[in-house]
Amino acid sequence: MSYDVVIIGDVFYDIMTSPLEDYPERDTQVGVEFLTSLGGQAGNCAAACASLGLRTALICKVGSDELSTLLLSVLEGYGVECFTSVSERFRSPGITVSIAFRDGSRTMFSYRGANLDLRHEDIDYDVLRRARFLMRAGHWNTPSLFAANKKILEFARRECGIPTALDIGWSAYLGWGEDARNSVLELLPETEFLFVNERELKALAGISDVKKCVRKLLDLGCENVVLHLGERGSAWLSEDLEVRVGAFRVEVRRPTGAGDAFNAGFIFAFLKGKSPEDCLRFANACGAAHLQKGEGYPTLEEVKALLGE
Repeated sequence: MSYDVVIIGDVFYDIMTSPLEDYPERDTQVGVEFLTSLGGQAGNCAAACASLGLRTALICKVGSDELSTLLLSVLEGYGVECFTSVSERFRSPGITVSIAFRDGSRTMFSYRGANLDLRHEDIDYDVLRRARFLMRAGHWNTPSLFAANKKILEFARRECGIPTALDIGWSAYLGWGEDARNSVLELLPETEFLFVNERELKALAGISDVKKCVRKLLDLGCENVVLHLGERGSAWLSEDLEVRVGAFRVEVRRPTGAGDAFNAGFIFAFLKGKSPEDCLRFANACGAAHLQKGEGYPTLEEVKALLGE
């Protein structure tokens, strides 16, 4: 079987609150609703890609418990083909508790679990040979792959001739010291698309000015920086391109995973040969459809409805 996209990275079991106005004070009890779902940058992106109709494969690591079995069942239910190894060190998968807020932001508490055990020997290079696009997601949650990341991206790009993308997320465990930043910066020459938000961009580049941050990453070899701008939409920045597209206004019901749904929408539109502006518009619509969706991942019909197609 061939795949439109192969995603390598983290899988989590997410527990999310319904959106709150503000962070509660200590020693108080707040009534909320809870939503449990598949999570992780790679897990979310894989399910969102498959929900849009892309032939999707996911390379990941899980534990041996019931939550791990449940996550794989959910992924397969969306049509994702999982190339999964079972950790001998960690019984549980990654687990995240996310407190959501009405402005679309959230605070997350994460346990990485079996994701810590995803290693180079778990990567099936034959799967990469059958792909049209490679996404490496959940960088910080899979540190055992740090040493192999460059080889994986280089193989996909130079041996397979396919586009490569990287979404690093926030460095909650390692911080943003020189060694941590270098684990990403060294990958940029093999990265065609880097997905980041402004906070991640500034921390990665070590500069407070967004334009200077982008300039630094392009100088280090990254071909394209795709910025998640939240309520302001998104941007695609490269040596000869600067495109910005505004966001869709929707009710925020589920902020967790919206960035991963955006990435899936971008990959879908890019593989369909859409223009940079249309790639961003479709990705924005996919992220917005996820925001207003109580559960599950956006379908192609739901995204087209937002686009007015």
